[in-house]
Amino acid sequence: MKKFKTIVICAFIVAILLLGFVLFEFVLLRLLGLQYQSFGALATFFVIYLFLEVPLSLITDNLPKALKTVGIIKSSRGWLSFLLDMGIAYILIRTIDYFMATITISWQGTLIFALISGLISLKLKENDTEPPMIDSKEFQELDKKINSNN
Repeated sequence: MKKFKTIVICAFIVAILLLGFVLFEFVLLRLLGLQYQSFGALATFFVIYLFLEVPLSLITDNLPKALKTVGIIKSSRGWLSFLLDMGIAYILIRTIDYFMATITISWQGTLIFALISGLISLKLKENDTEPPMIDSKEFQELDKKINSNN
C-alpha cells in the first residue's frame, strides 16, 4: 500500500508538471497563431507532441554529450545543443500541423516558438556539468567502477 501511494503521488506530480508545460506552450503557440477547430483536436495535438518530444529530447540532449566525450566537439552546452532543441520543436510542430487538418499554425509562428524553446533550453543547460573526455582519468575511473559491478 505504501508503494502504491508513492507511485500515485509521483504520477500526480509529473501530471501537474506536464500540465504546466502544456499550458505554457499552449499560451505561447496561441499568441503565435495556433488555430484549432475543437478542444479534442487541441488535446490530440499536445498529446502527440508530448509523446514524440520526450524521447526525441532524450536523444538530442545526449547527442552533444556523447560527441563531447569522444572529443568531436568542445562543449555539450553550445550551439549544437541549441540547434538540435530548436530543430526538434520546429520539425515536430510542422509535421503534426501537416498531418492534422484540424490544427493550423504558420511556419513563422512555429519558427518563433522553436527559437524561444531553444533559447529556454540553452539557458536551462547553462549550468549542466560537462561529461568527461574518453581518455581522461575521470572516465577511466567511471569505467572501472561500472565494470567492477558487473
